[in-house]
Amino acid sequence: MLAVLLLAVGGGALTWKLNHDAQVAAQVAAAEEAAQREAERLAAEKAAQQQRDNAERASRARSVSEIESSVEQMASKHIDNGMFDGPVIEVTCSPGNGGSTDNLTETTTVFECFVATEDNGDGTMSGYKYHATMNWTTGSFTYGFGAP
Repeated sequence: MLAVLLLAVGGGALTWKLNHDAQVAAQVAAAEEAAQREAERLAAEKAAQQQRDNAERASRARSVSEIESSVEQMASKHIDNGMFDGPVIEVTCSPGNGGSTDNLTETTTVFECFVATEDNGDGTMSGYKYHATMNWTTGSFTYGFGAP
């Protein structure tokens, strides 16, 4: 009788232990699955943010081309009005004062523009300085003659 009692108690303890271990294993598996889903969500979110950032950088590059075109039109009018001799050979605008079109936290960028009107024949150009300020938030810019 004692053997049956010991066998019953031992069997119950073993059953409890096996059930407990199965529950713990299920909890661990669920936690690992949740962690994997969170990692995948974060990776997708990061990839989406990178796509948005790349699109913004491309948009900013197009805006620099628009600024250069507007500065070229202004310089051509200045030449037509006799302000200085031309023609406009090329216009280049670059962020000044440590600015950058890649830094997406900047809401404005000041550009220093150079309007080349004479090829010096030695690989250099002579010309005039213009400036522009781009407001990335509104997508609008101002520009004018002279250094910023």
